[in-house]
Amino acid sequence: MKFLRPVVAAATVLMLAAYVPKGAPAAVVAATVSVRHQSFDGGQPALSVMTWNVKGLPRPLALGRPAALAEIGRRLGELRRIGKQPHVVLLQEAFISDAKAIGAEGGYPYATVGPQPEDASASPTASLGDDFRQNASWAKGEDEGKWLGSGLVILSDYPILATRKMAFPQDACAGFDCLAAKGVLLAKIAVPGSAKPVTVIDTHLNSRHASGVSVRRANAAYSWQAAAVRRFVAQQTGPDENIVFGGDFNIGHDPRRRAAASRDGGFLPQGREAIATVAATRPLATKQNADFVAVEQRAKDKQYFRPARGSQLELRNVDVPFGLANGGFDLSDHLGFVATYRINDSVGAR
Repeated sequence: MKFLRPVVAAATVLMLAAYVPKGAPAAVVAATVSVRHQSFDGGQPALSVMTWNVKGLPRPLALGRPAALAEIGRRLGELRRIGKQPHVVLLQEAFISDAKAIGAEGGYPYATVGPQPEDASASPTASLGDDFRQNASWAKGEDEGKWLGSGLVILSDYPILATRKMAFPQDACAGFDCLAAKGVLLAKIAVPGSAKPVTVIDTHLNSRHASGVSVRRANAAYSWQAAAVRRFVAQQTGPDENIVFGGDFNIGHDPRRRAAASRDGGFLPQGREAIATVAATRPLATKQNADFVAVEQRAKDKQYFRPARGSQLELRNVDVPFGLANGGFDLSDHLGFVATYRINDSVGAR
């Protein structure tokens, strides 16, 4: 039966079109770019961060995607021309070159990419248990290694000073998600006017139904990944860092996933989540905003934020620049949103 494995593996990749969620790397510097630094009244620096799953799936899964991805880059470039571009963009599912070209099209001078197949450990993950590993389905892509990178990319207007990355082990996944080296990407960014770098983090966790396996199996992998993400963030960050942590967390409304996401203080202990914060503070305005409601109800795309000790990292606004009224779902099956923060590093110095 081994001779059938390449055939089935190829079929698995083809089937990804239906099942993949519709949903230390080096910094790359572009030649010349116009960047406008922004600040609030009083001189505190502003930082706007966008998170967006751009559905950059590989051919033949990405039929029609190159044009949409080029349009995403063009629209980000249009925002730049009027001085309203997000300073940092966290991409997920940027698997193909057309997706990775969004940064150049949008005029971003700095970029860093996430884990690659070789970063995923092939050693058995003992904490998952023998039953989980023994029930792996090679027909669902669980025993074929990593065929794709993580799809994680961080774009920045400002210099990327340092990066860290972590891929989930090859067996710590479920279904077709196993074909990608999903994990976490972290970058420390020098924001003009800020006394210290801002740490931004990007991630993409295992899908649920889209994985092609049972919800129970997908949730088991998800719980393991959520714990691994928390450990990575705890190991790579500290209390003296301003942190923005975004991505496609694939939480949704499954109670088991909600429990896994909130365990041990959540993905960013002592932090807050941008969508939930705005919904709580401006309930009437958000309920009347169809774009905001669409992101909130899907409950997968998130931005968590936490100020450094002695600092303020204040959420000022959440915006969906390419929403329902201007073809947001023609660009991707996720709506990207931008959260704008005010940084005040002088609080603890008083």
